[in-house]
Amino acid sequence: MSERFEQVELQPFRVLGERRTPKRCYVYAHLGPDRIPFYIGKGSGSRAWSTDRDAQWHHFVRSRCGCAYEVVIVAEDLDEGDALELEGELIARHGNTLTNWVNPGRQFDYAALDRFHKLRDATTSFISETRPLEISDPERAVARYREAIAQMHEYSAITYETGLVADLRREIGVSAQGDIAALDRLTLVLRKHGRFGEIVESVDEYFGRYLDSVTPNHPVLRRRAEAGAILAGERKAPKIPVGKPRARKTGTVPEGELAPLLAKARRDRAPWDWLVAARLCRTHHDHDREIALLEEFLSGARVPGRSWLELEERLFKLRAMLASG
Repeated sequence: MSERFEQVELQPFRVLGERRTPKRCYVYAHLGPDRIPFYIGKGSGSRAWSTDRDAQWHHFVRSRCGCAYEVVIVAEDLDEGDALELEGELIARHGNTLTNWVNPGRQFDYAALDRFHKLRDATTSFISETRPLEISDPERAVARYREAIAQMHEYSAITYETGLVADLRREIGVSAQGDIAALDRLTLVLRKHGRFGEIVESVDEYFGRYLDSVTPNHPVLRRRAEAGAILAGERKAPKIPVGKPRARKTGTVPEGELAPLLAKARRDRAPWDWLVAARLCRTHHDHDREIALLEEFLSGARVPGRSWLELEERLFKLRAMLASG
């Protein structure tokens, strides 16, 4: 593919000039000053001339190109596979000048990125571990969720990317991205105990730091709206049902079904295999066995990746469920 790009004659098309419809799939480039590419993509029809792009692209065109750029069809009449291959090759070659989000040329401080992920994973574990306290010691759960939010502030402030994309995001005012999980649990506990002023205070403080970090209908925002209305006297506080916990089903997982799954899980130490075994226990409502196998897996060396956290979170959720019963 590399030779193909060198041999293709670049025919510029001004954004406001004549347009055409290239044949089948094609690969295109957007060129800025000195005809340096700042975006490379694959498309069909009129995609190359569309301005339906992300905020980084728009800011680059305004701030670096004086709102004028060229559209170049690099190659056309391609099948999907060839177009994807050529697009990927060109992005890899010109990555340091591109605004493309998926781009190997983006510049990361990998030591900082590793620290970010370690701190975030530790906080995720801390939040999961707090879940059982919502029933047994809600005041301590509130304190721990506030601590988790403070931990989140620490890792969210880590700068782990430099280069063009990072510069553009900083210039357009993209704020640090928070994790709302701790605030979600905190507001649930506060609502259950009628502490609506604290809900308002906590939510407002969070979104003062992390603007537009969730969708408008997120449960945390709904709790904030409800708490605000209650404090303003516009609605009554909800009645949180207090009574006997609902009886939970119990059962025993068939050893004949579980044994081969556990044998494979113990041999390969793959988190997915342990998740499958846990789900089988869950299907049969064998909570004690599910807890035992989750604890067995988590007692070993930590396995990198989201699956490890999912297993840990499931264990603490299960403990919280049993504590409420």
